Amino acid sequence: MENQKKTIQRSATGAQELCCKECGGTFIFRRRERERFDNYGWPAPKRCPDCRRVAQERKREAEKRREDAEWQEKKAEEKKNFENLLKGWNVVSKDDIRPESDRVLYIVGNGFDLMHGVRSSYYAFRDTLGKQNPLRASLEQFWTPEDIWADFEAGLAHFNAKAMCSRFMVHEWLDTCEAYDEDAGMAEFFMAVEGAANPILTVVNDLQRRFRMWVESLVIGTEDRPLRGMFHNGKVLCFNYTEFVETLYDISEEHVCYIHGCRRKKKYRPKDNLILGHMPGESEDSYDFSDDSYVGTRDPRKLQMIEAAQEHVFRLVAESDDALTKNCGDIIAAHKPFFSELNEIEEVIVIGHSLSPVDWDYFAEVASKLPNGKACHWYFGCHGCRDLDNLEQLMDKLKLDPDTVSVFRTDTIVTTPIKDENVCKAYNGPVEKTRDVSADGQWEVRSAGGSLSVIDRKTWEANYETMFSSYVDDAFFAPTGKHMFVVIRGVDAGVLLLCMEDEHWRLVDELESMQHQSLLNPRLNQVYLTDKKVTFVYNSRVREYSLEDGKLISNRALRNAGSFAYDGVAIGHLFQRRKRGFKP
Repeated sequence: MENQKKTIQRSATGAQELCCKECGGTFIFRRRERERFDNYGWPAPKRCPDCRRVAQERKREAEKRREDAEWQEKKAEEKKNFENLLKGWNVVSKDDIRPESDRVLYIVGNGFDLMHGVRSSYYAFRDTLGKQNPLRASLEQFWTPEDIWADFEAGLAHFNAKAMCSRFMVHEWLDTCEAYDEDAGMAEFFMAVEGAANPILTVVNDLQRRFRMWVESLVIGTEDRPLRGMFHNGKVLCFNYTEFVETLYDISEEHVCYIHGCRRKKKYRPKDNLILGHMPGESEDSYDFSDDSYVGTRDPRKLQMIEAAQEHVFRLVAESDDALTKNCGDIIAAHKPFFSELNEIEEVIVIGHSLSPVDWDYFAEVASKLPNGKACHWYFGCHGCRDLDNLEQLMDKLKLDPDTVSVFRTDTIVTTPIKDENVCKAYNGPVEKTRDVSADGQWEVRSAGGSLSVIDRKTWEANYETMFSSYVDDAFFAPTGKHMFVVIRGVDAGVLLLCMEDEHWRLVDELESMQHQSLLNPRLNQVYLTDKKVTFVYNSRVREYSLEDGKLISNRALRNAGSFAYDGVAIGHLFQRRKRGFKP
């Protein structure tokens, strides 16, 4: 390893090998990282990615302890306020609500599932997506509520249209997709349009699929039945996507209206569409933004393209917004037979519903169908101050007589969780994988997360070890066995070049990408390797890099570049692991 240590900080302008001051290990400070650090005037990092992660984890744990303490304090204060507010309401015990006839309507919301141990909160849905999921990233970065998951459906109306539709963003995407090039076609133009609108397109395209996958995985988490005495053989207006109201309390399916669809799979019948979204008109403010950003060009042709592209982006955003809108009127009309049968209802029991304005139209429809001249009594289960606030506004909207309204607490309902026998073991970090073996069988390259090692298969000792701040997607040896490529994909995609020198592997450099354009973009058609250079061929561009120092030696535009012949061995398939056919 002595030779490796001598090469530390060998590259002066591109990627660098640095030594961690804590663990003494080698890590690579990539070209893009260095550019960002230089822009902010920051010094190069002194700790490797692993040591930095440990320090950050300690900081996060301390922050979590502080937040937990604040949350407990806030929770105690809210409970105190809730109990004070309840003094102004007619509060009854849930155990005293025992309908004696089937002339009762149950309105069931997500709180019903939650009180039965179902992990059905939108936070649980978020966690199933993972931190790096594009759908989650779009929702958390391009939607304006501080916490999109706190009131998810209402939050879908408030997106950052400026971050997608502004002249500056549209210009950036046109430039990135090379739509300004003289030889560019409509494909590059519409690629830029879709790139700008990608956050909301991602939500529209992925939300329904991922949401259904999550809903279909939900299970009951307790053996307790805390509402056993409350349920009778009445009608149920269910806002949940699960059928648990049937299985938990023996309610007949024919008495239940799943107003937003049910996950149940029925033979010879298509699956219900699971409906979620915001109220019509709620997103109007999202389109109201000033667009005075300077796009950095006065070229009439480019300005005309920006205007045309911006119009297309607005159209895509508006169409996507429509797809995220829940039209309650149409949904009510589709379930007209159920609502028409409510003319004999004498009691309405609302369980686990937040009473959010997004669903008030359904409550209004219920109230309009209740029998005239009868003092129908409403029971509302409330979990906190927010429920009481919504209830007060709903009563005003429905013109309910306070004497016909009672409240029962659901925050005091406690159930015993089912012991999970399949709890996952603690995660001990990424698993090391063999990425490739050299043609002569001497070298084996392995990676685990951001770590990389080259093993001498004669001694099974590491000839070269390093770390990256990014996940190593792949690594492979060139056919000659003298060079190796390390592939990193994702946001900070790039290709690093290593070579054999004095029987030791060393970093040459990270191959330089063009501004706004990664080496590994969808237009990459072919890659060729000679003894002195590697050539990347795109649709309309050719880039050549020196194998001696990894520098860009040629970058030229060439229409239909993939149709020409190039020197060297074709190695484009090596950048696509599945096509390589390598099996460790």
